[in-house]
Amino acid sequence: MREGESLARQVADKLGREVADGSLEPGSVVRTEQLQARFDVSRTVVREAVRTLEAKRMLRSTPHVGLTVRPVTDWHLYDPDVIRWRLSGQGRVAHLDELTELRAAIEPAAAAAAARRADPAAAEALLQHAATMRARAATGDRAGFLEADVRFHRILLTMCGNPLFAQLGPVTEQLLRGRAELRLLPTAPDPADAARHDAVAMAVAARRADDAESAMRLVVRESLEDIHRRLGDRKA
Repeated sequence: MREGESLARQVADKLGREVADGSLEPGSVVRTEQLQARFDVSRTVVREAVRTLEAKRMLRSTPHVGLTVRPVTDWHLYDPDVIRWRLSGQGRVAHLDELTELRAAIEPAAAAAAARRADPAAAEALLQHAATMRARAATGDRAGFLEADVRFHRILLTMCGNPLFAQLGPVTEQLLRGRAELRLLPTAPDPADAARHDAVAMAVAARRADDAESAMRLVVRESLEDIHRRLGDRKA
């Protein structure tokens, strides 16, 4: 990666976080010259960073005006960077709820569809990742558990046969990784969580659609309850 590209990503990341957490409010205007001076970078670097945020619909460039922060409703809210930036901001708790509500609406239906259309190879991969989660929970391997969890949900959303569901894989991944970064996961992997995922995988592999849907609904519900339980413990 060229140095300019690296700097542009750093500037885009900083600006994205500020827009996402409301430090730069919707409707506020910044100018390229201001960003150059603030970050001590070239105009080319600023333009690359700005193009990144324009592509995510967080900024709008207007001649003779500057860069205007767009309202949240305009943003590409499923973009992994946008999710990551929002989870790092002041509204992280509300955003965690939003993401979990989205999962609750989609993933149980995806599990049922995956069971109805179960591809043997995909079902076997799902079972393997559930087994990895169990093994990592037994050894206390948080990083390994998280990676297996991410792959489990990506496979499930892909194998359900609905490409719209499949494109939500990165959303679930950012939620899972965001929980880890925000320290909203157990200090050691939870064997009960691994068992819940295993129940989903077994139901999908056995083509029991209703059981798969119910098992995934439990996974998502327990995730939301665990998030709020940990947030409550911090306030206590």
